[in-house]
Amino acid sequence: MERNETNRKRNQLFIHLYGFSSILHFLLNQWIEMNSAIISPLFGIFSYLVLMGLFSVKIQERALQFMVLFAMNLYVFILNFESLSSVTLVFFVIPIIASALYNDTKPIVILAVVTSIEFALLLTVFDRFAARAPLPYIQLSIVVFFVAVLSITLLHSIYFSHYWKQLEIKNASMEKALMSKEGYLQLFFETAKDAIAVFDSNNKIIAVNPAFEDLYGWTSEECIGKILPLYPEDMREAAEKRTLDVQQGESYSLLETVDVRKDGSRFHAQVTLSPIFDHSQKVIATSIISRDISYQKESEKLILQSEKLKLAGEIAAGVAHEIRNPMTVISGFVQMMHHDPKHLFPEYTALIQSEMDRINLIISEFLILAKPQASALKKFSIQNALDDILLLFGPELNLHGIAVKKDWDEDFQVNGEEHHLKQVFINLLKNAIESMDEPGEIRILMKAEDESMLSITFNDSGNGISAADLGEVFQPFYTTKATGTGLGLLISQKIVQEHQGDLLISSTLGVGTAATILLPLNN
Repeated sequence: MERNETNRKRNQLFIHLYGFSSILHFLLNQWIEMNSAIISPLFGIFSYLVLMGLFSVKIQERALQFMVLFAMNLYVFILNFESLSSVTLVFFVIPIIASALYNDTKPIVILAVVTSIEFALLLTVFDRFAARAPLPYIQLSIVVFFVAVLSITLLHSIYFSHYWKQLEIKNASMEKALMSKEGYLQLFFETAKDAIAVFDSNNKIIAVNPAFEDLYGWTSEECIGKILPLYPEDMREAAEKRTLDVQQGESYSLLETVDVRKDGSRFHAQVTLSPIFDHSQKVIATSIISRDISYQKESEKLILQSEKLKLAGEIAAGVAHEIRNPMTVISGFVQMMHHDPKHLFPEYTALIQSEMDRINLIISEFLILAKPQASALKKFSIQNALDDILLLFGPELNLHGIAVKKDWDEDFQVNGEEHHLKQVFINLLKNAIESMDEPGEIRILMKAEDESMLSITFNDSGNGISAADLGEVFQPFYTTKATGTGLGLLISQKIVQEHQGDLLISSTLGVGTAATILLPLNN
């Protein structure tokens, strides 16, 4: 039971006891001749009615408490004016006992001061107890005092024992519920699959769950009380703005961003940032719930790439059908004009023929995109395929002063379409050659990554690719070369993927590029 409700019950009890005592005192005046008090019981009955009226209108409980106690005190003060003996001074103790039952120090202190003043006035200034009262009067006063104290304490105990029992049961229930709630919250915090961290107002970590340790790499001991760099340096400004917003009461839900692990590696994260308020709605802490969505981003990228390949294939089918036949006619006439001895501009027809060949190359690459690959799988040697390609490119490599280093200890057999995979090797080797402005080196590394996967890597010492361009190399028609079609790597990736493999490109600007083909081994 809340304190206000308890005091209300206590006020009700003391008002009724006060009224009952006043009525009983009034009746004693009628039964016992030596009882000389007249004004005090009438005051008691009148003040009882006033207090009941105030109780019914639900005046503030603490104010009513003071009114009840001081009505009792004033009653005793008037009684002592009418008393025949100083023995009635003991009745001043009754309001103090009542105030003590409120468990409130302030009214006890005030009543003690007021009672002391009243004592001094009655004993000195007013000199009310000069004459001695008869013994029966003293005896009656002592009996009434004993009955009054016993009644007020006993009835208070009986009256409130029921409420105290209810309070104990409620407290026990609340404690059990609180412990259960805290237990469930702690269990949720510990077993949640999403990473959870709580920060104080200075952005220092207060708590982290095991999922946070697994995702970010920091242990709980390394986190608590620290400010950790959970975001990349180049995203600091945006991250600090979000932190400030959350500390001011804003929230961010399912925000996609990039976070950093302890080892410095980045990953795509989906985060929810929330403020934590106290009872006065002041932000006292913040929380972050994050999950790794790198796999989701990769899936979206693959779906987008698949859609692009599908679109390129659809375009290729139409282009091959609508353009190749008229291009054949145009190419024939251009060749006739070029070989005509009377032709006045052979350099123009040579240029036209060169551009026609380039258009035919684009159409051929479109056709590769348009039709399914690896339709006639057979077992073949990767080493023999690479040797054939290097033999084909031998004169060009020598012309540019490019050395080729073959780095493999054994041959590997795969199931696939040999001509299509040779096309991939040709595209990657051409890219390596064209990336060099001066003599350099191409290293071809072939090795088993594990029992089921083979890797073939073309490392060149060329100009490299910028980070911005590297993210676009598999986009259709994206090229940095003046004579490129922007389809070579896209076609190569499609062929490798149709062989259940993958094509990876890594590069450092000014250092070189590494193109790695991953293919399943033929066991």
